[in-house]
Amino acid sequence: MAEFGPVLRKFRKAACWSQERLAGESGVSVEAIKTLEAGRRRHPRVQTVDRLCDGLQLSADERAELMDAALRKARSSRLPMDVADFVGRADEIGAVVDLLTGGGQTPGVVVISAIAGMGGVGKTALAVRVARDLAEQFADGVLYVNLRGFGVGEPLTPLEALQGLLQQLGFALQRPPESAEEAAALFRTACATRKLLVVLDNAATVEQVVPLLPGTSTCAVIVTSRRALVGLPGARPLALGVLSQDEALALLTSAAGQERVESDPQSALEVVALCGSLPLAIRIAGTRLAAESTWTVADLARRLADESVRLDVLDAAESGVRASIALSLAGGSAQDVAAAEIFGLLGLHEGNEIDLKVAACLVDRPEAEVEPLLEHLVDLHLLESASPRRYQFHDLVRAYARELAPDDRTAARERVLTLYVAMAWQARAKLGVSQAFWYDERWIAGVEHLEYDEVMAWLDAEAEEILATARRSTTDRGTLVVLAGGMMRFWITRRRHTEGVQLGELALAALRAEPTCASVFALSRISYHVSQHYSSRSDSETAAAYLRDAIAAAPMDTDPLNHVVCTIALAQDLERLDKLDEATELARSGLDGALHIANEIIESDARFTIGTLAGRLGNFAEQDEAFDLATATLRRSRPEILHLLLPDIGASYLRSGRPESAQTWLRDHLPESKSSGDKAAIAEHLHWLGVAETALTAYDAARVALTEALDVIQGSNDDLEAQIRHALGTALSELGEDQPAREQWMSALELYQRCGLPQADEVRGLLDG
Repeated sequence: MAEFGPVLRKFRKAACWSQERLAGESGVSVEAIKTLEAGRRRHPRVQTVDRLCDGLQLSADERAELMDAALRKARSSRLPMDVADFVGRADEIGAVVDLLTGGGQTPGVVVISAIAGMGGVGKTALAVRVARDLAEQFADGVLYVNLRGFGVGEPLTPLEALQGLLQQLGFALQRPPESAEEAAALFRTACATRKLLVVLDNAATVEQVVPLLPGTSTCAVIVTSRRALVGLPGARPLALGVLSQDEALALLTSAAGQERVESDPQSALEVVALCGSLPLAIRIAGTRLAAESTWTVADLARRLADESVRLDVLDAAESGVRASIALSLAGGSAQDVAAAEIFGLLGLHEGNEIDLKVAACLVDRPEAEVEPLLEHLVDLHLLESASPRRYQFHDLVRAYARELAPDDRTAARERVLTLYVAMAWQARAKLGVSQAFWYDERWIAGVEHLEYDEVMAWLDAEAEEILATARRSTTDRGTLVVLAGGMMRFWITRRRHTEGVQLGELALAALRAEPTCASVFALSRISYHVSQHYSSRSDSETAAAYLRDAIAAAPMDTDPLNHVVCTIALAQDLERLDKLDEATELARSGLDGALHIANEIIESDARFTIGTLAGRLGNFAEQDEAFDLATATLRRSRPEILHLLLPDIGASYLRSGRPESAQTWLRDHLPESKSSGDKAAIAEHLHWLGVAETALTAYDAARVALTEALDVIQGSNDDLEAQIRHALGTALSELGEDQPAREQWMSALELYQRCGLPQADEVRGLLDG
């Protein structure tokens, strides 16, 4: 396509007109015509082109040729090359296009789309793709400037950026503007009668961008930045995330070749996952695979799986992933520097999310000082804000952070372990159970005071990482035992039995290796709690063994409370093992002990156990009386924990062969259970109700109860979720819904296997049958 000047000259000469004649006919000045034909002004306004066409009396085809020359020259602009292997982003493109073409426009206001995201996520590629797609709709052209906010050299000043924009508009000023204010005024005037799309790429700050904004609604702006440009007037933000799995695979295929990727699709999935679905990383990985003819996709996946060399595999000199992340940390402001100082230590956290308290411990600074720095890292897209006061790393960013961490990392990790001890024991202290023999107020010194529900919610979020931290701990064994002691009640209350066993057995191993590392009461109490988890996992043999150890470690004369508690618990496990006579003797002994030490919580548990045994022996009136006494005692002494007993009574009725009593009990007490707000207890109550309904062939009612239970607990408690899915599959099977039943059983099997629960064998039998 010819440039505008030669096309205009061709039509003027065809008319045998001088420049002066054309000026007279069109109303465009002679000087302007000379400038246009000489190419000193490359982008005439649409109105100017219309007047020249009218003056020359051009045909429709000739007008189109002249207009197209003007517009095509403007559209060629300085946009970077479109990415050849651009994939996906249909939703994001649609959102930006809709905004810029009127879908979200406020009349009279310039439309701004602010695209933000981490380095290498494809912000520029998206902006360029949109700009090229929309070029035909902006008659006076597309302007582009790289503001160099993150990269080699200093960011452009607003004056430098404006001078570049004015040059793209065809201004050849004899006296360039001397200030940003003067240049901005000139730019806004030039934009006032034009329809332009302005692409401001790689912006550093809001202050850099604001002077570059046109002042008219005929123009639109796309801004990209690694920083969230909070406060940019009128901007509609778009946070650009990583690619979807399908998009990531498409990009890997484009870079590495279809045949190699399709030859090993599972390894290809591993590659894109290890690249964190980041376009830059996938493109480098694919290019490297294409260049290494002897590598398979599995070879690449194995190299990427080693986090210590992952960034080396994804290195490409100044354009590699490591360099890209480093640029985001290279800002010169005081906040940039302070955030960079803590960045490496944050990488030591192994969990999926970093809590503010944990972050403050890692970097050894007050929360009030750390939170603004974490939010600054979020603005730089080096962290993601998962929820208030909780943050996430992209895997590759975490790998880079760990490279920056100090060599001696023990102190930071021990500070976090100390925090976990404090929060766990704060929860126990709220229940008033920590004062009995094994407790030291120093364990909770210095932590923020939280209400019981708040600290339990905090432990919910941190539980997996608490367990992982205990496994990794190289600190003294005593601290590990104290942590396990603090977490005992949490695991029981939340029905997280697999994790409770794991942490408890770590602590018991520490006590066996160094018996004096903790209180003499620790062995008995931790053994008891481990037994409770095994009992809940239907492994009463193992539970009973732990309980006998606990009783031996807690003689009645020196530790009467735990001796009685463990005696009653042993009676419960022996009942499940059908050793009813021994269990009954122990239960009555436990009741005598509870009355002796005047502990109504333990008394309630003893009466519940006596009721369970009475039911197993066919003494149903005695069972009902014992359950009434158990609930009345607990309602009188600790009504706030009564909801924990309610589902156990329903389950006991079922074990006694009384499904009607179980159904009535669980239905009648369901509102009371729900009023507690305890999700685990509510889900367990609904689970046993569903089992009771199934036993009575009320399969539709069972489905309702079990589906509600699943909705309450799904994703937060593998043990209980597995039991619920197991029971739900059975109810669905009885309803003739074979495929949904199999789906529930398959999910239950996966969860049982993950938790190492023996019910997995039963579910396999259901699936095989």
